[in-house]
Amino acid sequence: MKVQRIFALMLVFFVLSTAGVVASSVWGDYKGFSIARLVVNGQNGEFSDSDVPPLIVDGKTVLPLRALSEALQALVKWDNTSKTVSLYKPNVHMFFTTEVRKDSAIVPFGVVERGKSADFIVFAQVDNLKTTINSVQVSVISPSGQSVVTPVEKAISESKESFWLKVPLYGVSFDESGTYVVKFAMRPEGSNEYSVVSEKQIQSE
Repeated sequence: MKVQRIFALMLVFFVLSTAGVVASSVWGDYKGFSIARLVVNGQNGEFSDSDVPPLIVDGKTVLPLRALSEALQALVKWDNTSKTVSLYKPNVHMFFTTEVRKDSAIVPFGVVERGKSADFIVFAQVDNLKTTINSVQVSVISPSGQSVVTPVEKAISESKESFWLKVPLYGVSFDESGTYVVKFAMRPEGSNEYSVVSEKQIQSE
């Protein structure tokens, strides 16, 4: 009887332990915590072996700061002295034009014939910028993920909360069919890295 009771307790312990392992995460574990998967606009977030992945801690999902800022397309600043992280999400609206007529009418640009090259202007309206930046960068990425033009940088002599910016791009080749992405990035004061804060698409057909 005593042996049967011990065996039953061992069986219950084994079942609970197995259930705990199964319930931990289908994505694996990291230092004892279950890993969660991050999906942004239908795309799975990718993390290298040196990155800390999204984790489930006490039933709540905890996201790495870099992954969070990239998902939000926000600027991030870390103050190591006060152990404080600050996120800034400016509003950036872009539109493109290949021509500005004499009567000041702007001809919009958003669809291009495949195989063509184009010169066009990126107009960016920025507001709600609550931090200081040194420069901006505009780049164009092909459907296969390749940069099709040398990224254009523009220094910001006086950082303001709201401003308009005009960035010309020359000789942009649209050799592939599909969606090209124009990325607008900012470099915060004191940082050497650009962070993408806005994207807009151009269709090549």
